[in-house]
Formats: sequence, structure tokens, C-alpha cells
Amino acid sequence: MAEERASKKLWDRAAWKDAGFFLTYLRPHFNVFIPALIALAITGGMTIVFIKELAAVAGKGLGGATGPEWMAELDRSVWFLVVIVAAQAFIAFWRIVLFAKASERALASLRRDTFSRIIRLPMATLNRRRVGELASRLANDVESMRETLVVTIPMLIRHTVMLSLCVILILNMSVKLSLFMIGTIPVVIVMIAVFGARIRKLTKRAQDNLAASQVVVDESLQSIVSVKAFRNEVHEMARYDKNLGEYLHTVLRAAVPRASFIAFIIFAFSVALICVTWFAMRMLNFGEIGKEELTQFAGLSGMIAASFMQFPELVTQLQRSLGATERVREILKDDTEPEDGEKNTTERFHGEIEMRDVSFAYPTRPDAVVLRDFNLSAKAGQRIALVGPSGSGKSTSISLLFRFYDPTSGEIRIDGRPIRDLTLTTLRRNLALVPQEVLLFGGSIQENIAYGKPDATDEEIISAARKANAHDFITGLPDGYQTIVGDRGAQLSGGQRQRIAIARAILADPAILVLDEATSSLDAESERLVQDALDKLMENRTSIIIAHRLSTVRRCDQILVMSGGAILERGTHDELVAKPGGLYGSLAKLQLE
Repeated sequence: MAEERASKKLWDRAAWKDAGFFLTYLRPHFNVFIPALIALAITGGMTIVFIKELAAVAGKGLGGATGPEWMAELDRSVWFLVVIVAAQAFIAFWRIVLFAKASERALASLRRDTFSRIIRLPMATLNRRRVGELASRLANDVESMRETLVVTIPMLIRHTVMLSLCVILILNMSVKLSLFMIGTIPVVIVMIAVFGARIRKLTKRAQDNLAASQVVVDESLQSIVSVKAFRNEVHEMARYDKNLGEYLHTVLRAAVPRASFIAFIIFAFSVALICVTWFAMRMLNFGEIGKEELTQFAGLSGMIAASFMQFPELVTQLQRSLGATERVREILKDDTEPEDGEKNTTERFHGEIEMRDVSFAYPTRPDAVVLRDFNLSAKAGQRIALVGPSGSGKSTSISLLFRFYDPTSGEIRIDGRPIRDLTLTTLRRNLALVPQEVLLFGGSIQENIAYGKPDATDEEIISAARKANAHDFITGLPDGYQTIVGDRGAQLSGGQRQRIAIARAILADPAILVLDEATSSLDAESERLVQDALDKLMENRTSIIIAHRLSTVRRCDQILVMSGGAILERGTHDELVAKPGGLYGSLAKLQLE
């Protein structure tokens, strides 16, 4: 019991935090949101006035009112009701518009902040989360919150205002009958508290399951070539069906308390209506209330009942949104990469690199050391090659240079300065990466090249493409530089994608260039064109080349031979080939002879 009470307190505290979270994003738009609330209260009040006046007219008619005076009064009442309805419709129009402006602007800010947070998460955090899960938070969870801000909260406020006004009016008519009817309300409030916590817990779990199913969709579509190549459509469908089944199971479990809640409300209000009717008829029989007052009381009581009947569904929707809000808040609380103290820096490195006694293990596998006492020294303009079998730590050392991760021990310096003391903007704008597998964005070729320098002119983009040996094939396409490359560049060949990546790097004009197996997957003709472009790109830049093919590193100033996260050999190509029994010499015999 103690644990259950503690859990309930935590949920209540979380609910208040979620409510405060909503207000944080609404506060900048209070100049629109507060008038919308006022309009909402006015329209709620006008609904009560309408019902009261209509009930008064009906009460007088049922009470036996006749004659010319009554007909004149009836005409005035009808015109008054028409004016009330027209005014209510006019105000309701502006209420909806103002609510939409406030809520959609607030949600746009939330989406912007959430995406900004996701895109700036450290690589260690991104590796712990799956892409589909993050996408689901931005899409499904924020959309659930939109429904709450646009529909649920306004409806809750409207019905609360109407309920409060109705209670005041019926108390003014008959305190005795009102108190008898109001006596049933505490039971309903208790049930809302009991069922609400259970519904919220299950809806939060349902959001997690829905995010898991979205992960399968994203991963399947991102790897659609592999899916089809291995004829694994059925396997992916089974994976999706499994996650969707878990979501369905949780949703159906949540339907039980929700259905129980709604069924109880229906039963409770029906019994309450029977009891109140019985009590009212007794009061009418004993002359304690008149027919006209009873008619108005019945109309207002009907409004109270209608408002209360809306609360279960509105509370359920609010609980669902609060569960989604908690997941979004978790992302917004994650630490991001260090913020830059300077903007648009133009500082350019000379290109000297020194990595001293660097060791590293990934945060998710702290016991598996990937680099051990790694040392690298490169003077400005030199070409350094990293060779060795897969898993030897070559790409990891590059990740540390970019500060995707920080070393477990040791230090990395550029131009004599520890990279920890540099802003990420300064560091990464002086680096450029040409990876083995180039994944382009889905826009045009021009947009993909310009990614290296977003404010580049058309002339700069074309010049970069010429240097990358890409201009000829681009101009040969029907739409030239405006050709859409398709999802991840699927409509271009590997060599074409590689040359676009090189053009992007040329446009970025880095001081330090990193080539990660940039030609390993190309045919002979594509490799020749790409290698020629790379040679132009590496001129007067410090270059670090990761390669399996030794033919691409023969002219490097220094070659580091790696295995198991450590450097086994270092030297020039000729020095390493001449070394008896060396790993590099063995590889050279296999590849170059």
C-alpha cells in the first residue's frame, strides 16, 4: 500500500510538471491565448443564458400562460434567443481562431525545440536510442499534445465554466434540491482520480509500444534494398506485427479501465437522475418548488449532466497527452553537445594534429577497449594513412578527432591546442569527411553539394563539381544540378555519390581532410575519377586516409598499421615493406604483387 501511495504521489507530481510544461510554451502567446479563454468563458456563459431563457419560456407555457401579453413576451424571448445564438456563433469563431493561433504556434516552438535537441544530442546518446523512436516522439507524441491543446483543454475549460455557472444558478433556485443533486458529484471525482492514474500509466506504455513499431517501419524503409535482396519482407512484417500486437494489447488493456470508468459514470448519472427526479416531484407535490422553477432547474441540470458526461473522455485524452508529454520532456532533458560561445567563426587551422596516448571505450561497452595508447603526429599538409583489419579502431580514432566522443584517457591537440578547448563549430568547420558509404539528402544535386557551404554561390558549386570530376555527369542529366537524387541518393551510382561528397568537401574548404575508405567500393573507372578528384582535394591539406587497399596509401608521408586498437607498425610504404615479418609487408605481398 505504501508503494502504491508513493507511486500515486509521483504520478500526481508528474501531472503537475506536465501541466507546467504546456504553460511554458503557451506563455509567449498569452496575448492570444488569454483572449481565447475569455471568449471561451463568454460562450459558455451564453450557452447557460440560452438554456435558462429557453427553459423559462417553456416553463411559462407549460404553466398555462396565454393571451396577447404572453404572445408578445414570447416573441421578445425568441428574438432574444436568436441574438444570443448569433453573438455566441460570432464569438465562437474568434475563439477557435485564437486558440488555433496560440496552440499551433506553441506546438511549432515545441517541435522546433525537440528537433533541435535531437539533432544536437551527443553520438553516445543517439547510439542508445533508435531513429524510429526519436521520429515517433517528434511525430506521434507531439501530435497527441496538439489534440490536447487544440481540443481537449478548451473543452475542459468550457465545460468547467458551464458547470460552475449552472451550479450557481440552481443553488439560487432551490438550495435543497441543488444540494441533493450535488451530493452525487464527490463520488464521480473520486472515480476520476482512481481511474485516471491507471489510464495514464497504460497510455504511456502504449506510446512506447507505438514508437517501437515506428522503429521497425523506419529501419525497414531505410534498408529496403537489403530487405528485398534477402527476401525478408515476411520477416519485417512479422517484426512489425509483433510490436503492433504489443501496442494493441496495451491499448486494449487501457480500454478496460476507460470503459469501466465511462460505464460507471453512465450508471451513476442515471441513478442520480432518477433520485433527483423523485426528490423534485416530491418537492413539487408539497409546493416547495414551482413548475417554472422546476423547468429551469431541469434544463440547467441537463447541462450539468451533459458537461459531466464529457469529462471521462476528456480526462482520458488528457491522460494520453500527459503520457506523451513525459516522453518528449525526457528528450528535452537529455544533455546536448557543448554549446558554442562564438558564432560563424572564420578561424582556420594550420593542420598539425597530435594524438597522445589516447585510449577509448564506447559508453555502451565500457569494458571493451577500442583504442589503446594510440599516438599520431601529423604536420600541416602531410598525408597519414591508417590501415588494418576491420575492428582495429581506425574509424573510432576519426570519431574522436571530430569529438563525436571524448577519449577515456589521453589528449588530442590541433595546432598545439587541446580540442576540448575549441568550440565544436571551430573544430568541425576545419574538418571534412568523405565516407565510404555516402548517404545524400533527398533534395537536388545542387543542394547536396551546397551542404558543405550553405551560402555558396552557383559559381562556387559548379567550380567544386568540376574539381571533383562531377560536372560532366551532372550536366548530362536531364535536370542538371536540379536533379533530385532520391532517398539517400538512391538514383545515383556509387561513384557519382562519391564525387558529390568530394565536391561538398571541396566547397567546405577544410584544413584537415578525412577519407574513410573513399574508393573501396568503386569499379576501376569510377575509382580513377574519384582518386583524381581526391588528389586535387588533398593538395595543401592535412589528410588522414583510412584504407584497406594499400595502392591508395603508397604515397602517404606516414602509414600507421593497426590491430586490436593498437598501433603495431608505423613508417612510410618503403620502410614498412622492407621490414621483415611485418603485417604491412604481408598485406603488401597479397595486394600489390
